[in-house]
Amino acid sequence: MDFTSITLNAAAKAMQDCVLPALTSAGDRQALEQAHLVWDAIKFARDRVDLIDERRRTEALELCSLMGQLLDIDSVRQLQVMDEMARIHAESLAVLADPSTTALTFADLTIKLGATLSLLLTEADGMAAPYRGEIERAVLDHSLRKLELDRAWLFPLGFDPDPSSVRDVRVALKGVVKE
Repeated sequence: MDFTSITLNAAAKAMQDCVLPALTSAGDRQALEQAHLVWDAIKFARDRVDLIDERRRTEALELCSLMGQLLDIDSVRQLQVMDEMARIHAESLAVLADPSTTALTFADLTIKLGATLSLLLTEADGMAAPYRGEIERAVLDHSLRKLELDRAWLFPLGFDPDPSSVRDVRVALKGVVKE
């Protein structure tokens, strides 16, 4: 049994019920401010720890989707990295379809997909602008979707400049892949 959530919940409760009131009574504003940051970090970790596996899967799925989009672009088919991309894409689809895949495997898959996409982008730098542009647009669309997931993930920290436009993290995790 994983006690991470229970431990984080106990730490948050100790901060709320004991540490913060003691610092408030002591009148130490700087210590109280820092303790609030620690409390917020504990609550953030507590609220996200059970979603880490799903996030890793979603990130791998999104990168696999991007690679599939790129493989459908005619100009990509002439690049040297094409065969490697097709192989990694096929491997990724198999891993994503396997219900026993672990979060660590998803994280490794994300690294492998990212490295292969980096090779593609490096090679695409030498292409004529119209061909390169199609690749860049696909990558930009992916990046914008990824940004929306990151905004939803980090929302509880309170730093988003437009909080009313942030989706719930569970919705963002399910709806990140472009249909």
